[in-house]
Amino acid sequence: MYDEAQAAATAYELLRVVGRTPDDLLDRVAVMTAAINDAPTDDLDIEDEVFPPERVRNYEDATLARGHRMYRLMAQHRETGELAGQTIVAVEAERPTIGHQHDTSVTRGHRGNRLGLLLKTGMLRWLHEAEPQLETVDTWNAESNDHMIAVNEQLGYQVLGRGLQFQRSL
Repeated sequence: MYDEAQAAATAYELLRVVGRTPDDLLDRVAVMTAAINDAPTDDLDIEDEVFPPERVRNYEDATLARGHRMYRLMAQHRETGELAGQTIVAVEAERPTIGHQHDTSVTRGHRGNRLGLLLKTGMLRWLHEAEPQLETVDTWNAESNDHMIAVNEQLGYQVLGRGLQFQRSL
């Protein structure tokens, strides 16, 4: 699957970041992170979130403060240098056999290049090297996110349960 995705995404290179994003990438990571606003939210009425660099940094610091090791894999367009997508996994220090999938997203202008599959397979390969004790990675999706559900199923993820979200206007 990785090779298939890589063959479709030859215009991109993968960048790895462990822990905090380097300062020289932070502004571009913040812009790219807003792509998560396009993820389906089903019937919830949710406004688009804003991701200034300090919010990205606060998220990273909070994740690390919980004792998690954070891995961010990004796709960068070779010609323009634009960050096109990312996936993030945090591995628990106290239970290092468990990883938690955080965001996976691809910016609008770069969709259709198999980057979601490239990022997720690339992350699993990286984690196999960096965290050989890792046994499971938990992930979740909105039920209507057919594209990412298909990627997860292709990678062998199995549904363990379903959750409900409730919203009330105030």
